Amino acid sequence: MEQAQADADLAHASGDTDGYQAAVARLRAASQVAFTEMARVRHATALAKVPQVVEHVRAALDEDADAKLVVFAHHLDAIEGIRAGLADHGVAVLTGETPMDSRQALVDRFQTDPSIRVFLGGITAAGVGITLTAAAHVVFAELDWVPANVTQAEDRTHRIGQVESVLVQHLVLDGSLDARMAKTIVAKQAI
Repeated sequence: MEQAQADADLAHASGDTDGYQAAVARLRAASQVAFTEMARVRHATALAKVPQVVEHVRAALDEDADAKLVVFAHHLDAIEGIRAGLADHGVAVLTGETPMDSRQALVDRFQTDPSIRVFLGGITAAGVGITLTAAAHVVFAELDWVPANVTQAEDRTHRIGQVESVLVQHLVLDGSLDARMAKTIVAKQAI
């Protein structure tokens, strides 16, 4: 990508229209490859983290026998792995595949049923328009490139009716794409 960008800059500066168009095409192709590879790595990282996420959430639930917890993720197979690992704690799952007419019932069950201790949701599907004040602990198993999506998901527990301080944790692997995403989100939020 750096070479393609340099070629485009050089062609533009020299006034070489054909060379510039060719360099821009190479830059677009390189960007698409980078995006595809980044998506693959992000997915692989999410799946690799599932056992640690399950362990972390189990430890948090074991600390307080009455506690409820909200977990957000992005990839459906990562969500399914987390659900399977926490099934014995009672899990309500809301993703983009959840029928619209079932969503509020899942939220209500999490809010009122003591046997449902974990709400597991997709960041975008469960990140807006619902209230999850039965929990005061949020864990992000994955992040989103858009800071507003992360903030909106966090705010599901920061709603009218919340009487506790809310703990929000972002689980990232040091040196991974996750860590880069976290830094990017923090930088974007500062802007």
